[in-house]
Amino acid sequence: MSAVPALRLSHVCRQFGALRAVHDVTFDVMPGERRAVLGPNGAGKTTLFNTICGDFPPTGGSITLFGDDITTLKPHHRTRRGIGRTYQTSLLFNGLTVLDNLYLAVRGVRPNRFSFRAPKATDPDMIAARTMADRMRIAHMLATQVDQLSHGQRRQLEVGMALASGPKVLMLDEPAAGLSPGDRPELLKLLKDLPRDLTLVLIEHDMDVALPAADIVTVMKDGEVVVEATPDKIESDPVVQAIYLGGGH
Repeated sequence: MSAVPALRLSHVCRQFGALRAVHDVTFDVMPGERRAVLGPNGAGKTTLFNTICGDFPPTGGSITLFGDDITTLKPHHRTRRGIGRTYQTSLLFNGLTVLDNLYLAVRGVRPNRFSFRAPKATDPDMIAARTMADRMRIAHMLATQVDQLSHGQRRQLEVGMALASGPKVLMLDEPAAGLSPGDRPELLKLLKDLPRDLTLVLIEHDMDVALPAADIVTVMKDGEVVVEATPDKIESDPVVQAIYLGGGH
């Protein structure tokens, strides 16, 4: 394992006018680590996530990816450097099939990604798309239109599309949001099966998903980190009980 953090946040801040959404966030995520970021609504989790991915550049502090400063890079440049992500709200191409979506995701980081030439079945990118479908356990749905998928299947496809670019760091924004209790074990198995050379950062409200998937948990409140601990210590932490689980836990 490298001693250089996969992701280093140093005093990261993000303000929207007078609103201080993220303030002085500092932590390292090591290569291969699984990091969960928890907190109540309005804690700043998604803003921090978007700041890391480049949607909202930080108004203070710095972000490095495997030692390289990415603080000012545009989102697509961060993707090419090795950050893959999903969004809270689905951004799939509903009028296309599962295979089409995965193929476009694979092509998205290629130098010739704007080519309009129809791919053959033997196209390496098409083969990569089919391989990803198999990995996400949706290979039997390749010809299915995306708008025909269940919510759980859409989440699986979203993770597959984020992985299709071959990221070094995978960022998942509430992957269990809207899933039925029956779909959550499948998602958790998918997360646990991710290769250990891939660094994972996820925001998640569902502790039944977040804690089993994480090595380290960061808890935020009012834009700041208030607790950082291993999953076995999080639920019993008095600060977490007060601000996230509720005092009755």
